[in-house]
Amino acid sequence: MANEWHYTLNGQQAAAPVPSVQLKQLAVSGQLKPTDLVWQDGMPDWVPAGSVKGLFSSGKSIGDSVVIPPVPAEKTPTARKPSKPAQPLDWPNMHPAIVLALTVATAGIFGLVYAYKVCHGYSAKAAGRRTDAAGRTLGRVRHPLGVLALSYLTCGIYFYYWIYRVLRECNVYTGRTDLNPRTELTLMILFPPYAVYVAVFPLPDLIRRAQTLAGTPETPALRHAVLFLNPCLFIGLPFLATMYQEILNQIWFSAP
Repeated sequence: MANEWHYTLNGQQAAAPVPSVQLKQLAVSGQLKPTDLVWQDGMPDWVPAGSVKGLFSSGKSIGDSVVIPPVPAEKTPTARKPSKPAQPLDWPNMHPAIVLALTVATAGIFGLVYAYKVCHGYSAKAAGRRTDAAGRTLGRVRHPLGVLALSYLTCGIYFYYWIYRVLRECNVYTGRTDLNPRTELTLMILFPPYAVYVAVFPLPDLIRRAQTLAGTPETPALRHAVLFLNPCLFIGLPFLATMYQEILNQIWFSAP
């Protein structure tokens, strides 16, 4: 605040500023010496407390005081102006070259942190919206990169969990009850290739129904998911999940 004073005692800066009245009390009690330094917002530098009129003698108050020229900086090595609070790092707008350099310098650790921060920030965009205009519960917005990375980092385990969650969200939004997500998850755990069937047939159908309810145009790429029935493309199923998630994000963001 403009009326608060920063000060030093015995060469050390006090932890917090004080109002003019309290600074006057410190001077009257003898805790604050004329040789101690004081500073408040708007002053060019720290000055001896004895130069503030009305602080150590009767007269006009220190709020109306006039100070003498500032003391050279080399005479006040322990005094400092309060620093501005640190600004949060703007992760999404970091320059790609800086991200690459830090990732290489930290052997990939910074890249993982950066990916997490960006994905988390992306998901937080829709955190405040739970239902559409018709009262239907919206699904969760996820960054497609997060779906892809977690699927590979967990050797496909997250991919099964992701299918289960998306089936639940689409069922709730569309009102479909004939497809039980928990049963589908159990079958995928017992027989992992079953996940291919779910990802290629029931899931695209649910997404198309959600698009119809949300009033968004159908994505033609959904009809080409059958290509992933090719065993050579099984390893690429997480890429199919990223496409699905991007379509779902458009639904959850744009549903009226």
